[in-house]
Amino acid sequence: MKYYREGQLLRYIGTWIPLAVLVLIVLYFYVVYMETYLMPLIKSEYVTRPLVEINTYLIQLVHINDYVFSNKTIGITITLHTILILFTITLIRVVTTIPGHVPVEWLNKIENEIRQMIENEENMINHNKKGSQTSTSFSSEIDDEQRLHLNVKVKNEIIDKQGRRHCKNCSAFKPKRCHHCRQCKTCWLKMDHHCQWLNNCIGYGNYKLFINLLGYAWFLISFIMITYSRCYYDTMNSYSSDAKLFLVSFTFLYCCFLWILLTAFTLFHLWAIKSNITTLEYCENKPREPLQKGVWNNIFEVFGKNPLIWFLPIQPDTKPILD
Repeated sequence: MKYYREGQLLRYIGTWIPLAVLVLIVLYFYVVYMETYLMPLIKSEYVTRPLVEINTYLIQLVHINDYVFSNKTIGITITLHTILILFTITLIRVVTTIPGHVPVEWLNKIENEIRQMIENEENMINHNKKGSQTSTSFSSEIDDEQRLHLNVKVKNEIIDKQGRRHCKNCSAFKPKRCHHCRQCKTCWLKMDHHCQWLNNCIGYGNYKLFINLLGYAWFLISFIMITYSRCYYDTMNSYSSDAKLFLVSFTFLYCCFLWILLTAFTLFHLWAIKSNITTLEYCENKPREPLQKGVWNNIFEVFGKNPLIWFLPIQPDTKPILD
């Protein structure tokens, strides 16, 4: 509604187009994989077999463990849909999770520091004017213009001497590693980057989910590429129609291309976690002091200290580094 009132409805819709394209790519791979490889495999295994062999499979249901783990088709089907479900859940969570606002408690702490410094300055001014001890009435001695000047002076002092960071767009102080996003028009804690494909910023509140999403996407594309290679080989060495030959070849080669890009992107973020650096900090290429020492501490900062949730689409309850 905000974009509609401002006459920016088309711009708002345009921000969701990359995500729609991403969903369509996943659907494309799933549909083509099912139609050209998995469904024919299922039909050859269970539909076109003689009745005697079907009865044999029914008998094997008694030994369900042996049946599931010894049958390639069942294993492929279960693995594919398990990874796909995890990928879908994580995708929804990354898109809908807020990257992390600056805590109100931290802002109140800074405001209290500013208020205290202004009061100290006012006390000094009143003391010099009266030639006595600190006055208890400030409003009668300090006018609005002086108070505004003191406010600006104190803020500049906090920025210059204490090293506090101030956002000109939000007109508010921000902690370390907090950046302002022009698309979101707000500051996010430990902002990594704004992902156009997800129409959301990646920051403190959803970075672990983002890494999980990359992991599930990599496993999904790797699984499809490895298993689909058999279909690609059979199609290339058979008298298939030109349409099927083009579809299978394009899908397999496109899958390989995406695997290369996704592998490089995933390895970069794993290196960034190990080095405790964000994408924005890497692109700025400025010397900085490490906020934590040790690879495990850097991993714990992102994934939490409970290894049981590292590979699940669950955001750990960790405290952000503010000062």
